Amino acid sequence: MTRFLFWEDSYRREFDARVTWTDGTEIILDATCFFASSGGQPSDTGKLNDWTVTDVRRVGNDVVHTLQNGAHFSEGDAVRGVIDWDRRYRIMRLHSACHVMSGVLLKDFDVRKHTGIQIYDDRARMDFDMEKLDQTTAEEIEAAANRIVTEGHEISAKITSWEYVETEPDLKTVSGERYDRSSVPRILEIAGLDRQLDGGTHVSNTREIGRIRIVRRENKGRSNKRIVLVVEAP
Repeated sequence: MTRFLFWEDSYRREFDARVTWTDGTEIILDATCFFASSGGQPSDTGKLNDWTVTDVRRVGNDVVHTLQNGAHFSEGDAVRGVIDWDRRYRIMRLHSACHVMSGVLLKDFDVRKHTGIQIYDDRARMDFDMEKLDQTTAEEIEAAANRIVTEGHEISAKITSWEYVETEPDLKTVSGERYDRSSVPRILEIAGLDRQLDGGTHVSNTREIGRIRIVRRENKGRSNKRIVLVVEAP
C-alpha cells in the first residue's frame, strides 16, 4: 500500500521513498507526492531521481508511476521524487475553483447533480443538470463564486467511512456508480459553502484560487449544461 503524501500535504513538492515493486519502467513506492489521475484531475508530472514520470495511476491502494524509456529500478532502491510544482499548483487552484462553483450552484441555484468534471493544466470543465443557463445566469454564478474567493473560506479534507457517507447523501454530487467503494472515502469541505466526496489536491483557502472566469457555456441537452472556467493569478 502506497502512503498518499499528496493527501497529507498537498503543498509538499519533494519526498524520499523506496521501491516496493517494479517491472522496469513502472514502479510502486512506499510513499509518493505524485497524484494519480482520478476524479477528473490529471496525474502529476515530475521526476524520480533523474527519470521523467510520464504517467501516474491508482491500482487499488497502490500508486503506479510510469517512467520514460531506459529507466531502471530494483525493489528496495531509494528514490528522490520531485513534482512539477507550478503545474500542480495551477491544477489545485482550478480544482478548488470547481468546488466553489459547485457550492454556489447548490446554494443559490439548487443544482444538486453533476454529470462530469475535467481539469486541465489551464482550464476546467464542469457538466451539471440545470434547466436554464443563459448569459445573465452565468454572470450571476461567476459573481457569487468570486465573492466566496475574496471572503477567504478555509478548505480542508478528512478521511471518513462509507457507512458515514451513506448517512449524508448530499456528499455524492455525481452519479452513484462513479464512486468506488473499494477506495478510501475522503470529504473535501469549503467552510460555510460545500462538502462533498473528493480525492484531489486543493489549496487551503479560497483566496489562493484567484478570480474565476467562465469563458464558455454550452447546452449539452435539455437539462445538461456545461461551463468552462479559468482562474487568474491571485
